[in-house]
Amino acid sequence: MPNHPDPAPPPPAPAALLATPTAATPMAFVQAIVQAYAARGMDAAQVLALAQIPPEQVGDSAGRITAQQMEVLSAGAMRELDDEALGWFSRRLPWGSYGLLARASLSAPTLGLALARWCRHHALLTDDITLHLHAEGQQATLTIAEQRDLGTLREFCLVSTLRNALGLASWFIDSRLPVLAAEFPFAPPSHAQAYGVLFSGPTRFQAPRAAVHFDARYLALPITRDEAAMRQML
Repeated sequence: MPNHPDPAPPPPAPAALLATPTAATPMAFVQAIVQAYAARGMDAAQVLALAQIPPEQVGDSAGRITAQQMEVLSAGAMRELDDEALGWFSRRLPWGSYGLLARASLSAPTLGLALARWCRHHALLTDDITLHLHAEGQQATLTIAEQRDLGTLREFCLVSTLRNALGLASWFIDSRLPVLAAEFPFAPPSHAQAYGVLFSGPTRFQAPRAAVHFDARYLALPITRDEAAMRQML
């Protein structure tokens, strides 16, 4: 067994929820963003138009959009709402919050230390969820503990938080971080098939908590990015 996993092409930016040019992102995630606008008494029409999503299609639960549309929609909504959490938490995470977390982890010598910092510092932004990194044997696990009822945005919050963490981790080491398995503490949604695109390993529903499992050897890999790369990424 080699000392390090074989390198792979870098992943998309953390803001992108799906790495595919096809329309595979569930409309449920669009609906969650529109709900965040409604909760703030704001109209999502402009950001939907920016992402080229017709308003009449938002209500189609069987609908799908592309990764690029989701990236444009998410980025636009984060700026308009000034909330990088898109309404998940009891307090807003102003634009730049996750950038601060990424910067705080950049000086770590290894991915394991960088992810541990990211989890610890995330608690400074919100205590609605807490993140934990654990390694046992050859498997590492990143878990989310829910500290309050996340309501109807629960799925979008848990999926996005894990996807963002995996995307940032992959960016830090300039190598794709394959998921061995993903777990979520809710029943399979109608769009459960999309989880095969969201996470590279099998997904289990009705689990005790949200988590992703990956090869623990990745934790020992060095951080390959620098401040210039961080500025460009952000």
